[in-house]
This record gives sequence, structure tokens and C-alpha cells, in this order.
Amino acid sequence: MKTKTTIKTMTPLKYTTTPQTPPSGKRKVGRPRKANKKIHRVAVRFTAEENIRFLTLFERSGKKSRSEFLADKVLNTPMKIIRYDKTLHDFIVKLSSIPAQVRAIGNNYNQVMEYLFQHFERKKALRLLYPLEQATIELAKANYELKQQIQQLLQYDCEDYGR
Repeated sequence: MKTKTTIKTMTPLKYTTTPQTPPSGKRKVGRPRKANKKIHRVAVRFTAEENIRFLTLFERSGKKSRSEFLADKVLNTPMKIIRYDKTLHDFIVKLSSIPAQVRAIGNNYNQVMEYLFQHFERKKALRLLYPLEQATIELAKANYELKQQIQQLLQYDCEDYGR
């Protein structure tokens, strides 16, 4: 008795042909392709506490997947980019020390007035104090302008650096 044997050969994958898209543009098999396929991947690592917080936020969000939740938070939530400029920060610190120096000048001014009124007649003391009074008025104006500029720089600094 002769038995009939058949040999099945498998073709290697590199020689198989993939179905070509017909000229009509529609594929015959498989899931429809996405128009804008996501191909870039970003990995995030969390500590145990951060992971619990992340999962809690994810559950509250109602999103279908964690990647969808993260993408939404990163791309659609406004955030500040913190850029630190040491020279600007040092400049603001130096400007902020000027009002303290002006207060020290005011203290010296009071001491000079006491000395003049103790050692001179009232008319002569007032005559000597007049130029000092004019300089003090100019200093007060400059101090006010300086405070305004410091406030503007601090506002700019806070907006840029998130202070």
C-alpha cells in the first residue's frame, strides 16, 4: 500500500508580498490607518508617592488612557518656563539695597540738623540747611523713581522666573 505524502513548505517572510493599496486608495484588509499616527514616545518615572498622586489625578480626569491624560496636561495646561538670569537677579538685589542706604542718609540728616540747631542761631542754621533741604528733596524724588523701577523689575522677574 502506497501512502500519499504531501510536503508543506513555508515561504520565508522576506519573500512574502504585502498587499498593495489599490489605486482607489482603500485597503481591503485590516484596521483603517490613522491620518496622524503618533510615533514619538516620552518616558516618565515617578516615585511611589508621585505615582499615587498621578493615578489619582488620572482617575479624576476621566481620560481613556494615561498617555492621553499626560499629553493633555502637558500640551493644553498653561505653564511657565523658568529662565534664571543671575545678572538681572544681582542687579535687582543691589537696587533693593539703595532704599536702606537712603534711610541711613536720612538718619545722618537728622543728626546734622540737631548739631546745627544746638551750635548756631536759628536763622543761621536754617540758612545752612536750605541747600541740604534742596538736595534732600531731589534725593526723595530719585528714591521714589527708584522704588517704582524696582517694582517694575520685580514684577518682570516674578513673571519670568516664577518667584
